Amino acid sequence: MSITYRPRLFLLSGMATAPNFMDTFGEQLCRRLEAKGFRPEYRLLFPYGDWSRRAAAQMLEIYRDLRLRPQAAARSIGGRRAAEAIHSVCGDGFPVLIGHSGGGVAGVQAAELLRPALSLPGILTVQIGSPKCPVSPVGRDRTLYIRGIGTKGGDPIARLGWWGGWVTGGSGLRDRLRYDRFRHAPAYRINLALTGGHPDYFRGHEPFVNPDGRTNLQIVADCTVAWLLERWGSENGA
Repeated sequence: MSITYRPRLFLLSGMATAPNFMDTFGEQLCRRLEAKGFRPEYRLLFPYGDWSRRAAAQMLEIYRDLRLRPQAAARSIGGRRAAEAIHSVCGDGFPVLIGHSGGGVAGVQAAELLRPALSLPGILTVQIGSPKCPVSPVGRDRTLYIRGIGTKGGDPIARLGWWGGWVTGGSGLRDRLRYDRFRHAPAYRINLALTGGHPDYFRGHEPFVNPDGRTNLQIVADCTVAWLLERWGSENGA
């Protein structure tokens, strides 16, 4: 594949996280992409604030954004903040939006705002341990949803929200409305066997190690980069 992308990775944190929460993950992604010949950069964004801001205020903003349909992305709080920050620094790079928890909601909505603003229909978005939020038809094939499956039955935050919608089934007089719970879901959805829970996707040390000796951080980074390479290869006709 002829490498034409200079990825700019924007890592969007969720509610009340530490200022360096996704730093190590960003470094791991860049190392993997550099090994493939890319020249990536990453930047941390906090669309709802970090742990210095009141958690209750952040929760209300995420809840409000979570209920918006894709066509209402301009009304989002976190999505609009993220889009403004990305638009101001993106330059000639190719933005990839990677959000954890509520940051994944902001990422989906920011991508909706950035596609026309940057004239880049191929913006890719990765949601990691995020609540479900509806994705537009344009965004569905450009969004990956990662959910951790642990010993306690999976990430509870990933059970929040909705993707569903009504669709028509059959033909002619037999047309009937039915509810499809994946109607507005990302086209790519992956469950990963991880150790721990919602805060632990980016742990790179004991005890967050699987029986094969791989940490949560390694598993999530490998999955994310593999999907990005696949999508870029597909769009380049490789």
